[in-house]
Amino acid sequence: MRHPTLLTHSLLLLSLALPQTHAKTYTKSKDAVLLSKIRTLTLSASKSTSHRRTAAIPQLTCVGGNARGRYDVDVMRCTNSGSEYDAEDIQWTCKASLPPEFKLGGTEVVCEGYDSPEDPFVLKGSCGVEYRLVLTEVGEEKFGTGGWRGFEGGKVGGLLGLLWSGLFWGVFIGMC
Repeated sequence: MRHPTLLTHSLLLLSLALPQTHAKTYTKSKDAVLLSKIRTLTLSASKSTSHRRTAAIPQLTCVGGNARGRYDVDVMRCTNSGSEYDAEDIQWTCKASLPPEFKLGGTEVVCEGYDSPEDPFVLKGSCGVEYRLVLTEVGEEKFGTGGWRGFEGGKVGGLLGLLWSGLFWGVFIGMC
């Protein structure tokens, strides 16, 4: 039977004296939520998103549409409608209570990825919605079409539009 050597004893004592390092199992914070597990979001114009890696943003932001600036959506509710290409490509259906002159155009839910922009986990409370506000037929009758001229519509906008159109076609035909 062989006796342990001094080197073996030293190594054994050294290994017992050193702090134990275990394989660290990585768990997300309680503030990290898997995006695909979020069923509904209720967002308010008077609140900002929570933030960790980026600056806070308003929960509701109008980014376009021919009714932009004519009405502010106060509250919007978005529902997870499932995924498209993969489990984290979530499709959202958003609704808001609006006057008859307005309707929602496109909506896009944006959330802060917990560790990176590609992280399937998002920071709890970090989601917001960018939306487009569009005039309905009732809204177009009331406000005009809100088209490219930037006029409110009506007689002055219609007359100026007619003059502009006539000038354009006059120059165009004159060049031919």
